[in-house]
Amino acid sequence: MDSKTRHELEQNELAKWLTNQYEDWIRPNRSWLGYAVLGLLIAIVVIFATARVNIWNQNAAWKQYYTALNSLNPDAELELVANSTSGIVGVYARLALAQRQLSEGSVQAFISKPEAIVLLEKAIASFQQVQRMAGDPMILQQAGFGLGQCWETLAAVRVGNDLAKAEEEYQRVAERWEGGFMGQRAQKQLALIQQPTTKMFLELMAAKTVEIPSGMDGFRVDFDRDDPFPGGFNLDELFNRGIVTEERNLDTELEQEPENDM
Repeated sequence: MDSKTRHELEQNELAKWLTNQYEDWIRPNRSWLGYAVLGLLIAIVVIFATARVNIWNQNAAWKQYYTALNSLNPDAELELVANSTSGIVGVYARLALAQRQLSEGSVQAFISKPEAIVLLEKAIASFQQVQRMAGDPMILQQAGFGLGQCWETLAAVRVGNDLAKAEEEYQRVAERWEGGFMGQRAQKQLALIQQPTTKMFLELMAAKTVEIPSGMDGFRVDFDRDDPFPGGFNLDELFNRGIVTEERNLDTELEQEPENDM
C-alpha cells in the first residue's frame, strides 16, 4: 500500500470517527454546547474588561501618588493615598511617607525632642506597615534599613534601649541581604553605632535639653523637604547643610559634665 492510499484511509477513518461523535454526542447536546460557548465568550469579555479597568485604576493611582509628592502638604496627601490605594502604589505611598517622617524627625531632634519622638514613632509604624504589605525585596530592604535609622535617631533624643533596637534592625538587614547594597550599608551603620564613642555621644545627646532662644520669630531650619537625608540621622550631613553650625568635641563635653557628689 502506497503512502497516498494510506493517507486517504486515515482521513476516511477520522471523518467516520467525527461523524459518529457528532451523531452520538454533539447533536443531542448541541444546545448545551451553545450555552457553554456563549459562557466562555462572556468570561473572556469580562476578563478583558476587568484587566482594562484595573490598568485604568492603577494609572489613576500613580497619578494621585505623584500629585501627593508635589503637593503643598505631602504628608497628609501621601497618608490619604496610602490608606485609600491597595497594591504597589499604596506600598510606595506608605514608604515615601515613612521616609519623610524619618527625615523630619531627624531635623526635629535638634529643635524639639517631643516633636522628633512623635514623628519618629509615626515613621516606625509606617515602615512596619510597609513590611507587612510589600513583597518586593528592594522595598523590604529600604523599610528594614529605615527602621534602623528611626531607632538610632530616637537614641539621640530620649534615654532608653532604642540603640539596641537599631542594632537588631541593621543586623537583620545585613544578614538577610548580605552582599547587597542595603545589606552592606546596614553592616557599616551597625559597626558605627557599636563603637563606644558613638554610644557615648548618643547618650550625651539624649540627656541634653534642646532649647530655642527667645526672640527667634524668624528662625528657619535649612531643610529641603524634597531632598531628605539619605542616611537619616547623619551629623556630617547636618554640618554640611548648616543646620548644625557648632561642632562639639565629645571628649571635651564629657570632661565638662559635673561630677556627682559621692
